This record gives sequence, structure tokens and C-alpha cells, in this order.
Amino acid sequence: MPFLRRGRRGNIGRLFMRLAQELVAGQKHLATLPDLYYKLRQALADPEVRVSELARLIENDPSLTATLLQVANSAFYGFPRRIETVSRAISLIGLDQVGEIVLTATLAGAFHGIRPRRMDMDRFWRGSIRRALMCRQFARHLGAREAERAFVIGLLSDMGHLVMYHAVPDLMGIVLDMGQENLNELAEKERSIVGCDFAEVGAALCSSWHLPEHIGQVIGAQLDPLSAPEGLHEEAARLNLAISVTELLARGETVTAGISVLDEDAPELSGVDLALLPVLAEHCEAQLDSVLRSLGLS
Repeated sequence: MPFLRRGRRGNIGRLFMRLAQELVAGQKHLATLPDLYYKLRQALADPEVRVSELARLIENDPSLTATLLQVANSAFYGFPRRIETVSRAISLIGLDQVGEIVLTATLAGAFHGIRPRRMDMDRFWRGSIRRALMCRQFARHLGAREAERAFVIGLLSDMGHLVMYHAVPDLMGIVLDMGQENLNELAEKERSIVGCDFAEVGAALCSSWHLPEHIGQVIGAQLDPLSAPEGLHEEAARLNLAISVTELLARGETVTAGISVLDEDAPELSGVDLALLPVLAEHCEAQLDSVLRSLGLS
């Protein structure tokens, strides 16, 4: 099947999305997150939430407590004194950053022990954190208020592959054996062999987790930003550009303003000054190992 831009696929696109939803629904242990996550998300959404209330919720989970304190004491933040309480960590880190840590730690815990065949989980998490950091860098560069949302979108953008490798490993093995030059070709082969692609599965997973609708919409449009709903084109373009940058970083290649992009419209739509890409990428790489270690992902 030739590559079709998502925004122009009509009934075919709806069919692919329905198949993606069925794929997610069949993986019941991946299709839900722990109740604690939803309680914390609800608390974080309350502008009048108290630090003490958040601390009590987090302290109900020893693993999450340990992760938060480890992150707070990591070189990533570099606080001069050791932080020994959850309430102190929340006060110093800030609610937005706590939200990022909670989601990342929750996902790491939920998928702990899952080792799909032919999927390198260390590489997967490294790539996911890279995307998250790059999306956050773009948001901050543009002065966006939703830097935490950008981090979450980047973090979740490749989760569809985790579901696919776990649910249909033999079909994904066929896709891998066919070879591909970039994510556009990979998605095309996934649609041909599996019946849907990783972006569609990722969007379906976000819906299953009851995340805000726009997060799944941006993730579903990551390869074709113009297919996102009106008002989300720019955010989808920034994700697309972040993926292009992080793919280069993963291969150890140099990031320049003239990088090859996955979608020709992404650079202009994103609003990002491409001349700053090398600097933004350098900031991302400087944080990567510290974030991975503090979250127990390396």
C-alpha cells in the first residue's frame, strides 16, 4: 500500500485506527495504569493542591517515593543539600516537573519486566527520554507554558511500538526483516503487515489510559503534522522535528540546521529556529544520562 498522508485517508484511516484500538484492548495489562497515577494526576490538575497532599499520595508507593528522591538528589538538579523528604522534593522541583517524574516512573514500573522479542528495551527507553527532553527544549525555546505537556508527548510518542512488539511479535519481525530507511517507511510497512502503525497504536493507548485527548491526537499525527486537529499542527510538527533530531543523535551523527526531516512541513510549522538545533540537541544530550540513571532506566 503506498504511503498516504493521514489527513487524506478517510475510511482507510478510520479502519487503521480501529485496528489499533483492538490491538491495545487485547493487551489488558498494558491498557491500564495504576490507580495511584490517576489520583496524582487529578491532584496535580488542581491549582489549589497542597504539597502535603501530594506528598501523602506519593508516599503510598515506596518505589515512586524512592524514584522522586533519587531524581531530586541527582546531578540533573544539582541542589546543594541532600533532599530527604518527599514534600521538600516537591517544593524544590515544582509541580510540573513532579508530574513528568510521576508519569515516567509509572510507565517504567508498569512495563518493568516486559522484554518483547527483538526489541531492545534499553534503546527504547533511551529514545523515549531523548524525545521527551527534545520536545521540552523546543517548548521552552518558544516560551510555551506547556513544557511539561511537551515532555509527556515526547515520552509517549513511541509507546505504540512497545504494544506492537508485545502483541504481534511475529508480524513485527516480518516488518523488521523487510528493512526501512526511516520512520515513514517503517509505518508504511506496519500498516501493510500489521494493519496499523505505531503512531495509531500510541494514540489508542493514550485513549485507553484516559489521558487528555490532545495528547493522543498529537501522537497520532506525529508523522504527518497537518493531519492533527486544528490548533495542534504546530505541536505535532515540533514532535516530528524532535524525532528527526533524536534519530540523528541515536546514530551518533551531527545535528545541524540543515538536517533531513521526516515531514517537509515540520520545520516551518514548528516555529523552531533551526539554527538553534545544535545547541538544543546538546542540552538534551547533557541531561540524558542523568535522567535515565535517576529513573532507574539505565
